[in-house]
Amino acid sequence: MSARLTTVEFPTEGEFYFAPRFEREFLERTFNELKENILSDHLDETTSVAVEKRIKQASNEAASIAWTTEFPLLVFPALFAEFARKERVNAGRQERITARTEMLLESV
Repeated sequence: MSARLTTVEFPTEGEFYFAPRFEREFLERTFNELKENILSDHLDETTSVAVEKRIKQASNEAASIAWTTEFPLLVFPALFAEFARKERVNAGRQERITARTEMLLESV
């Protein structure tokens, strides 16, 4: 596969401006706003401090992975929802294990 450069000539009577798809600053600001909005929604549903820490960590992990993709604004919400669900399941499992362990210790 070989690449060839093509010369394109535009009329001189008008200006031609090609804007980038997104400027980096705009994309970062929009991504951070999206991350904070989604994170605050999930934290509002959380009652445990331990789960809050896990949800924040899940948010950071999802953001770091989403940022490496071509469309981080599209990837982040779904990825974060998956990570947050996994953390909630793990926290529930941990609470059940702790409750069973406490009952075992009380009987000794």
